[in-house]
Amino acid sequence: MRAPILALVLGLSALFPPVSSHALAQDPALVSRARELNAEVLRHIQEGRYAEGLPKAREALAIREQISGDSPDVAESLHNLAELLRLKGDLSAARPLYDRALRIREQALGPNHPAVAFTLNSLGSLLWQTGDYAAARPLYERALQIREQALGPNHPLVAVTLNSLGLLSRQTGDYAAARPLYERALRIREQALGPTHALVAMSLNDFAELLRFTGDYAAARPLYERALQIREQAFGPNHPAVAMTVNSLAELLRVSGNYAAARPLYERALNIREQALGPTHPSVAFTLTGFGFLLQATGDHAAARPLYERALQIHEQALGPQHPAVAVARNHLAVLLYTAGDHAAAKPLFEKSLRIARTASVPEARWRAALGLAGILEREGRLAEALQLYQEAVRTLEGLAGQFGEEESRAQYLQAENRLRAYDALARLLLKLHEKDSDKGYDREAWAVLEAKKGRVVAEAMAALRPELKDPQARAEAKKAQIKQDRILALERELHEEEGKPPQDQRPEKVQSLTALLAQTKAEYLVQVQRFLARYPQYKARFVDQQTVDPRALAKFADRLPAGTLVVQYFAAPDTLYVFVVARGQQFRVKSQAVSQADLYASIKLYRQFMERAVTQRLRWADDGSEVYRQEVAPLKELTRKLAAHLLAPIEAELQAHGNLILVPNDLLLYLPIHALTRKQPDGSVRFLVETHKVSYLTQLELVDLLNPGKPMPDAPLLAVANPDGSLPGASQEVRALRRMRSSVTALEGAQATKARFLSLVSQFPEIHLATHGVLDPQRPELTYLLMAGPDEASQRLGIGEIAGLSLSPNGLAILSACETAVGEQLPGAALMTLAAAFSQAGVQSVVASLWKVEDKATRDFMVAFHRALSTHGRASALQQAQLAVLKEPLTAHPYYWAPLILIGAR
Repeated sequence: MRAPILALVLGLSALFPPVSSHALAQDPALVSRARELNAEVLRHIQEGRYAEGLPKAREALAIREQISGDSPDVAESLHNLAELLRLKGDLSAARPLYDRALRIREQALGPNHPAVAFTLNSLGSLLWQTGDYAAARPLYERALQIREQALGPNHPLVAVTLNSLGLLSRQTGDYAAARPLYERALRIREQALGPTHALVAMSLNDFAELLRFTGDYAAARPLYERALQIREQAFGPNHPAVAMTVNSLAELLRVSGNYAAARPLYERALNIREQALGPTHPSVAFTLTGFGFLLQATGDHAAARPLYERALQIHEQALGPQHPAVAVARNHLAVLLYTAGDHAAAKPLFEKSLRIARTASVPEARWRAALGLAGILEREGRLAEALQLYQEAVRTLEGLAGQFGEEESRAQYLQAENRLRAYDALARLLLKLHEKDSDKGYDREAWAVLEAKKGRVVAEAMAALRPELKDPQARAEAKKAQIKQDRILALERELHEEEGKPPQDQRPEKVQSLTALLAQTKAEYLVQVQRFLARYPQYKARFVDQQTVDPRALAKFADRLPAGTLVVQYFAAPDTLYVFVVARGQQFRVKSQAVSQADLYASIKLYRQFMERAVTQRLRWADDGSEVYRQEVAPLKELTRKLAAHLLAPIEAELQAHGNLILVPNDLLLYLPIHALTRKQPDGSVRFLVETHKVSYLTQLELVDLLNPGKPMPDAPLLAVANPDGSLPGASQEVRALRRMRSSVTALEGAQATKARFLSLVSQFPEIHLATHGVLDPQRPELTYLLMAGPDEASQRLGIGEIAGLSLSPNGLAILSACETAVGEQLPGAALMTLAAAFSQAGVQSVVASLWKVEDKATRDFMVAFHRALSTHGRASALQQAQLAVLKEPLTAHPYYWAPLILIGAR
């Protein structure tokens, strides 16, 4: 296992010379021999050759015991022998040696001597390795106090203990405490030892581990790479410290989805560790586990299973059956067995893992085990027990996420390692329970869970975009809400800490009291936020992760919908599609459709592939008897009917009663133009949904606008940007047509469409039309930008932050006629939701955006029709009129031409 005191392994002993010899002067040769052996032992430790160092350490100890009794020199040899045994993995043999060394040093040198701190730190590391985190912490804290007082706050040995405490904090899920410890240790080492010292590499590696655990993959990678370069230069390519960073880098590449690059790194780390440490060392088990994850992710379950089984066996034999590492290993094997359908074998592994995780206060293992066991109990029909475990998993995750502020985003943490799947699992079970008992409000709870998940997705990208509150009254009200939110975070941390204690130390009455107080405080906070946003809607981004509809208020939500309006939210669970239907008159229902998420999402991806191929050929929707029609259009029509059967058929009765449809898609469904699906009419004809209904879309943020509607200004002043880089000649024609059609249009075209010029004018216009490329970043939505004219990259990119900082009219409209989304995000829909959220923050009430890019002329014709209809219709109706205008032309009747542009904002 990776040791937090590896500083000693890497030569830090030179910074702290051994205590002067107390040897009796009877045999100087023995004294000299002991010192030579000790130096060789330290070299073996530094080189990672632990087994070779053991006989020399034992000989040095025997000599010193013979000549000086229980002296500080004997304590030094005891410490070195214990260090070798610990690093080799023989923890039970190392413990009594550390205890004896500590006793001698305290008696001979006093309780506050730096040599005492050495043994305290190493003994803390041994306890950490055995999983006794509660016992390790006070030893680290005492070592830190001694070192800071004796050596000063910036000594490299202080950094050793800071790093150890950081590792302990990370292991127990206290990420907020771990970060400053790692940062301070790194800063001390770089200043005292230089940027290429081996101990700097240790800090880089450990800090990168924290960043990886909390989801900041982009920041972690350069730290790993720098650490690896330093370690390879310092120790050569086959040292255990090199294997540590190679393994960590492999983990990062795996969780980032780069399996091809991760595999050779796992193989290299495994080879080094087996050769240097032996095939049964816990470090070998960690590499086996990661390698197993990789094989499982690539579908090779048969090859993954023996790796998981071997890792579990190593951990149990080396660390004991109750060690936290054993809980993690059991959970990994259980997930594999569960996935393979062997639920009977997986269940006891999840149960044992959960017991250990609860007892040892390991929250990461706890939520994973709770989630896995809940899945099995759900399959067994034990739904009430499963619900408690799903709630425990989400509650544990919320407790972990609650410690992050704006800089270390909650959302970033929850998105990493697919932690958000716990929300989906909880929502799915709530909907199952609703099917069995429709009077308990499970459906409303499920809606709230899904809205909370979407809020987390958008919150990461929007966290840095929160605007300054210039209004003193708004600032005062926001401060009140912030105080309440801080109270929520404090309660979540306190509850997380109490629930993380071993069962015998927990106080059930305190857990119950904290849970009730947390629920009450959240309800009070939500009321404060809603009141604030009703008065200051321009500041939505300050509370982006809290703008959900309270499940208890969904009936009122339904009553406040405009007449004839139907709100539909889709949630694709693994084996069932759930459809939330909300309409005026306190109507709130959930329907289900027997289609798996895998099949539904595969159909959506296939639909988008048809659209991508349509770019290169002009396709007619009517059957012209051609081969192209048979290959590209007929299959698309069949796919459209198939998707309609899943998505529209369950709400057919409601569609007949409502003409205005507001869709709230989740995940990959946001990439599908649902308005382009077809329905069979009473007369036997087949028509697109858009031919019979006004259709608009919502992401989570616009729910506030839906409940607080504003009236758009007719024929409002329009700022139009066109073709800034010269690649969209049709966009210039589009904007020129708008100038002829609308009474107040200011156009920035070509080289005039600079970011500076746009930013200087935009606040004067309630409506903006951007006929320019929009680049939606699928991996990091916060890096999405719109292209402007300019001499360099910085001046050409209008970023999300700049968009969110705009001051537009409260009921504004933004039209993005040339944006393009891609079906390849880690979190499907995040980029489009983030772009909509940024414009919403700027004051825009509605956004027209494109799901895919269409050739210039078709886009121009569409936009001309849309703006013409805006003069006499609402926005949703105007978009429908434009879609119908393009649709009715035989040459552009294919959905490729008219379906991609959607209205986000329900107006």
